[in-house]
Amino acid sequence: MKTSSLTHWRNYTNNYRLCAKKCVACDKIYFPKKRLCLCGEQEFEDVQLSGRGKLLTFTQVINPTREFVGTTPYCLGIVELEEGIKILGQLADSQLQDLSIGMPVQAVFRKMYEDGEAGVINYGFKFVI
Repeated sequence: MKTSSLTHWRNYTNNYRLCAKKCVACDKIYFPKKRLCLCGEQEFEDVQLSGRGKLLTFTQVINPTREFVGTTPYCLGIVELEEGIKILGQLADSQLQDLSIGMPVQAVFRKMYEDGEAGVINYGFKFVI
């Protein structure tokens, strides 16, 4: 049975279920996925990430890329997940004064931006405190 582009898009696990890849030889976890582990192994298995982590550092964006014009100011941070993965992400529902290094955060699935004249909505993960 042939799947539509829409079905393929909705099943894209790396973007929509916060999945990573774990090396079957050394257990190193990669997000985004890699084709070759540092140990030389090419075989990986899927790992569902918890989305729970701590804020390592953060900043406020006031001069955004074109996709985010009209949403400034907003905050970005580097989050270390429980699994050891470090992810750069937008910090939603918070102001700069609400944030502190080491605070716990949780990944949530949210609207990122609208694209093009048709207003195609792009979704992804953000972090909330």
